[in-house]
Amino acid sequence: MNPWMRNTVIVSSWIIGFAGLGLGLWVGSQPRGSKVVTGHTVRIHQPKDQALLVVADLTPEFRAVGAPWTGASTKEINIPLLEEKLRAHDFVEKAEVFSTWDGTVRSIVKQKTAKARIVSGLQSVYADAQGGVFPLSKHDSPRLPLVSGAHTSREIRQALQLLDRAAQHSAFPGGWYALDLDDQTGFTAYPEWHSHRIVWGQASNFADKAHRTKALYAHALQHQYLDQLDRIDVRFADQVVFTRTSSPSAQ
Repeated sequence: MNPWMRNTVIVSSWIIGFAGLGLGLWVGSQPRGSKVVTGHTVRIHQPKDQALLVVADLTPEFRAVGAPWTGASTKEINIPLLEEKLRAHDFVEKAEVFSTWDGTVRSIVKQKTAKARIVSGLQSVYADAQGGVFPLSKHDSPRLPLVSGAHTSREIRQALQLLDRAAQHSAFPGGWYALDLDDQTGFTAYPEWHSHRIVWGQASNFADKAHRTKALYAHALQHQYLDQLDRIDVRFADQVVFTRTSSPSAQ
């Protein structure tokens, strides 16, 4: 190749390279808000066994901020307001909205997770891990522990803590399927693995009460009256009071 041709090729390559770099920098410097909306996607993060929320449930929130934004630019969308409205939805824990370089508006929503079903009279709601309540879903009805008699946020949180600890303790395979709160006796638990009830009392001293309950189970199994257990009372320190289906006993 002649020297002048080689120099021409090199110079041309530089020119093309600088032109491409300049174009890339210019495109990258353009604000995303100036893009025309090309689409809208919604992603809901939720537990596999709790499909409490579907995209259609969020339609009023999107429409309140102008969706579907046909022909609009992304900068015309009030994203902070949309996020605020999504987070105010009964089933939404978190929400994030942003636009991408190609003009797509993306909404990412995290659904609340129900930890128990709270019953008060004829009304029933879900409770999340923080003790907050939200309505039942029309899309799904997950199997959850049932809590009755708990009316305040503090009582609901105590019930949830008891349910969580019971689910992790070896004395209660499968945890407790129900928990009732009474002004006189405190909490009463209903174990999943056997049809008896445990008068638990206050939410305190879980480890000690669970240990005494497990010791009674072992004694009942050894002496072949486990299936006869009807009511166990662990409210009193250093003892377990129990009744069988036939006659009362104490240990």
